[in-house]
Amino acid sequence: MIYRLFLGLIFLLSLNNVGAQPIPNVVVSIKPIHSIVSALMEGVSRPQLLLESSDSAHTFHLKPSQLNLLSNADLVITIGDGFETGLKKTLGNIKVGSHLIVSEIDDLYLYDFRNVDINEINEDEKDEKDEHTDHDEHTDHDLHLWLEIDNMQKTAQYINEQLIKIDPNNSNTYETNLVKIHSRLNKLKLELQQELAPFSSERYAIFSDTLQYFEKSFHFQKPVIITPYHGARLSIHRTLEARKKMKDLKIKCLLYGPENTSKKANVLSEGLPIKSLRIDILGANLNAGSDQYFNLMKGLSSQLVKCLE
Repeated sequence: MIYRLFLGLIFLLSLNNVGAQPIPNVVVSIKPIHSIVSALMEGVSRPQLLLESSDSAHTFHLKPSQLNLLSNADLVITIGDGFETGLKKTLGNIKVGSHLIVSEIDDLYLYDFRNVDINEINEDEKDEKDEHTDHDEHTDHDLHLWLEIDNMQKTAQYINEQLIKIDPNNSNTYETNLVKIHSRLNKLKLELQQELAPFSSERYAIFSDTLQYFEKSFHFQKPVIITPYHGARLSIHRTLEARKKMKDLKIKCLLYGPENTSKKANVLSEGLPIKSLRIDILGANLNAGSDQYFNLMKGLSSQLVKCLE
């Protein structure tokens, strides 16, 4: 009798193993997109985050453990070659059909870089700009696309479809989670619209043009852009021009990113009635997970209000 029970137990276990499907191994490059994928996969598994630190995706170098993550992934989700330039060679070696590029999703809002008029740049800056163009392989598109909530709605929808393709057994969970995400994103957009509406007529200044999607989504005027591209040197000429423009336009808010320092911001704002505020459009210091994107967008909104008040 015990022998028969033992054989029966082995048979049942073997049936369960035959019917079991492996949980998809999903790797996401940056925190804001990882946040949406985490919310989609809630109750199924946790996606892996590739760039956990505040290191720039433009210049990032992978560790052996991260290379292993990519080689074993069923689905790798990135913004695009023009954004994760430090990962371009590695991403070219992953399994065919397993790379999802967010910037290639149909019907997203995609904006071009708003380049500074070359006539406004002196000869030193022109040489630096030419060197930057020659050595960096950026696309014409500004790829900070997650700062537009409608883009994240469409991104969540598309990623959901891909997850169901590779893991149909959990399709009901993915669909249920997608409905929740759409609801949260709709609520987030409404809350931010109400918070930002009283300040949308105010112009602000920003070191590099990284808030374009956020600005256009909430109907702000185009900011005063200090440097012609992300990471550009702040020359004496550009400093003087920027100070004059901010003074003439009565700008009272200057935003700068993690790549800049408060000392640089102070050089621009010294003696002017301008608040300087550091922003991080990736939310590097926020905990990774399903709430990260929502905390990021709420934080950007409250910081902008605080700066413009």
